[in-house]
Amino acid sequence: MYKSILDKVDARQALIGIIGLGYVGIPLAIAALRAGHRVLGFDIDANRVANLKAGKIVIKHIPTEPLQEAGVSGMFDATTDLDRLGEPDVLIIAVPTPLSRYREPDLSYVMNTTRAIASRLRRGQLIVLESTT
Repeated sequence: MYKSILDKVDARQALIGIIGLGYVGIPLAIAALRAGHRVLGFDIDANRVANLKAGKIVIKHIPTEPLQEAGVSGMFDATTDLDRLGEPDVLIIAVPTPLSRYREPDLSYVMNTTRAIASRLRRGQLIVLESTT
């Protein structure tokens, strides 16, 4: 199973899912697109998803034109629909882990995302946590 997913990634046939389209997720999506992968981005903020699909900048220092161009060609899509978490071959979790007032990471975003994935997980998916945790 592991070799199968690696073969799909190497052949640029895997759909890459990125959960959290913020200052980590957006550049990660752009890098995956530039490497030739199809990308499906997930975010709970409907305005952010709509703006990214329209090519509008959502974080001032990160240009989103590559996402809009990839959207036109069918290589990029973004959604708030977590029922689509079963579609990607690879899911990369890039959600916030802010520090609490005690300077400990707040893992609630990671835990909630993990629960959402678990209820939709399918055999053969690769799950990656891209986090400062």
